[in-house]
Amino acid sequence: MTMFIRLAFGAAAWSAAITGSFAAETAIFPALKGDLVSLQGGKVKKFDETSLAQTKYFGIYYSASWCGPCRAFTPDLVAWYDSAKKANPQFELIFVSSDQSEPEMEKYMAGDSMPWPALAFTKKKSNKTLTHYAGNGIPCLVFVDAQGNVLSDSYEKGTYVGPRKVLKDIEKTLKENPASAAGNAAAPAATPNSLSTVKVRGSTFDEAFKKKPAQ
Repeated sequence: MTMFIRLAFGAAAWSAAITGSFAAETAIFPALKGDLVSLQGGKVKKFDETSLAQTKYFGIYYSASWCGPCRAFTPDLVAWYDSAKKANPQFELIFVSSDQSEPEMEKYMAGDSMPWPALAFTKKKSNKTLTHYAGNGIPCLVFVDAQGNVLSDSYEKGTYVGPRKVLKDIEKTLKENPASAAGNAAAPAATPNSLSTVKVRGSTFDEAFKKKPAQ
């Protein structure tokens, strides 16, 4: 059985995405205004989302510091992102935390050196655009286009397939839809086959099931 941490979200929006097949409700970029933060100089600060205006694809990563399977996967996702991002300015990853407090979220971001922006902890209830893609457990990675259409999901028809499957789908899509010449000119040169140079760790967290610790 696939291992993940099951969450008991109070809001229906957080559990509505278990099929990964719902239609887009809104474009992603307009919903980011003022709601993102990022790790800057070791501190979590407000992120300027205007840099994402031309982004064509988004990965939304649902994770938490208390989640063992997440902690096993996140370093591999960081390594993949560091390798792939330079060649793919048309893609961005956004972290949505399931931590219990803002300090816990920020400690997780800093400890794992997350290079991508995150939904601010205080915006988790108000930003339904980013939160409604979440399944009922983590780690969960969802891949959407700029219009909010789901291209790949850690849940398929209610079955958890995990984030590694989504990462493969992201790689495939980015290879088939490379950045424009202008976008590549603005980004540092990437090494050949950069998308395939970093492989996500084997499925050590895909073999059992754990519950979220009692609050």
